[in-house]
Amino acid sequence: MADSTGLQFVSPYAFEAMQKVDVVRLAALSDPELRLLLPCLVRMALCAPADQSQSWAQDKKLILRLLSGVEAVNSIVALLSVDFHALEQDARKEQQLRHKAGGSNGESILVSQLQHGLTLEFEHSDPLRRLRLTLSELLAIMNKVSYLSNYSWIQLILPV
Repeated sequence: MADSTGLQFVSPYAFEAMQKVDVVRLAALSDPELRLLLPCLVRMALCAPADQSQSWAQDKKLILRLLSGVEAVNSIVALLSVDFHALEQDARKEQQLRHKAGGSNGESILVSQLQHGLTLEFEHSDPLRRLRLTLSELLAIMNKVSYLSNYSWIQLILPV
């Protein structure tokens, strides 16, 4: 596997094994190489296959065995279960609400009342709630940047 100052790339061997769905070769990959393929492998293992053959059933068992020892798999499974279409609709509504409100952070469609501070709420939340919190913060930042871009830097510095 190539390593360039922290960036990791899938090796040609791993890519070919993935492309050909060669689970024997996938099983031979090192942990760092396998980690780069986790989202694909999790999706392969959890989604209903088009191939209903007995050989695929055996291959799927091997993939599940490979995944069973990796802690990050549970997080990936949780993210794959998020309804991204509904999340996108809520984000669009939030964006329109923020635009109408002129940048105020009063109401939010994505995030209901926070029990704790934003950081603690994020740490104690499920993956969907984390995505909602992150989207809400990103939309707030985008709205502020948009609001500030309407003024020249002189107007921002000098009181009117």
